[in-house]
Amino acid sequence: MACRGTVIEVLRRFLPPFLKTKPPLSPPQHRALWAITHCRTAALGGHLFDCPSCGRQHFAFHSCNHKACPLCGSAANAKWVQREQRKLVNAPYFLVTFTLPAQLRGCFFGPHAKEAYDLFFAAVSGALSEKLATAKGLRAAIHGFTAVLHTWNQQLGFHPHIHCLVPGVGLNARGQLVRGKSAQFLVHLKPLRGAFRQHFYRLLKQHDWPVDRAVWDKDWGVHLQAAGAGRSALKYLGTYVARTAINDARIVNLTDQAVTFRWKNRAQGNRRELSTLTGVEFVARYLRHVLPRGLRAIRYYGFCHPAAKAHRLRLQFHTGLAVEFGAAVPVVPGESPTPVCAGCGKPMHRVRRLIAAYRERGPPAATVATPLPRTTPALAA
Repeated sequence: MACRGTVIEVLRRFLPPFLKTKPPLSPPQHRALWAITHCRTAALGGHLFDCPSCGRQHFAFHSCNHKACPLCGSAANAKWVQREQRKLVNAPYFLVTFTLPAQLRGCFFGPHAKEAYDLFFAAVSGALSEKLATAKGLRAAIHGFTAVLHTWNQQLGFHPHIHCLVPGVGLNARGQLVRGKSAQFLVHLKPLRGAFRQHFYRLLKQHDWPVDRAVWDKDWGVHLQAAGAGRSALKYLGTYVARTAINDARIVNLTDQAVTFRWKNRAQGNRRELSTLTGVEFVARYLRHVLPRGLRAIRYYGFCHPAAKAHRLRLQFHTGLAVEFGAAVPVVPGESPTPVCAGCGKPMHRVRRLIAAYRERGPPAATVATPLPRTTPALAA
């Protein structure tokens, strides 16, 4: 039987057959599975609401707030975008994207996955900082940018890359304001690509990680484009902050065996196409994007770092923005704590708190339909 389902319906339907294949799962993937299957259920507890007018009751269960859960993340995205917009300076912004060759993607699986991601961030920040400080670049001794990790492509394939939102303004060694040469130029692309490759080579050599020599002759993808005042780019990056690889709007068809979803073919001018995967393959691809525990997927450098507020305020002032000291951050409207009755439309009253069925952070694997192995390596790329 076919229908148009949601991502959570797809995952809950095909998780049991996926687990029967006894896939090798990492501890973070175990945690993600539990969060996805128990989000907004009695296992996490919640509240019971009662309508004083018609007596209708409503159960509001807690969310898991796991980044891999398709039900959570919208409020966190909105808050992040709102907070980052307050940090913008009056200057042209640029979106710089760094992508590793396919031959290096196996580094991001296994026990050293977190270390590999850290090296990726270090190579990106080192290369970008180096070129922003040169005389042929921004000429800024104090610069700043925000880096956001993204691991999937439109077909849910593993495609790790880092987006950097960079303002074309900074401070020189004397503390004076410096700007980019134009609203369309930040740094020269070819030297930036070479610096990225060189920084990653040095980092791998320091850690004694063997890599095929041929990878250094491959195309190291670095893409740079103007992003206007930065607001649109922030909204684009915000979709990756607390959300995962695919949303409900892209699910076209769901059957007992397969999932059909919509994707954009970048090579064909963002032409919309359809792909059909078996349910087991869909779950396997989805879980590849569960990040290692403790990894910071968003990082701030230079005056974009929260601790560099003095430099940021100085840049905002010198670029013509009104600086508000001690201004309160407006609250992003979210879900109402007191739901409205579906019968009579009047506000409901909370009458009871529902205790969570599991208190520990990592509940036993038996809570999922099929027992999970306890210690196994990560999924292969």
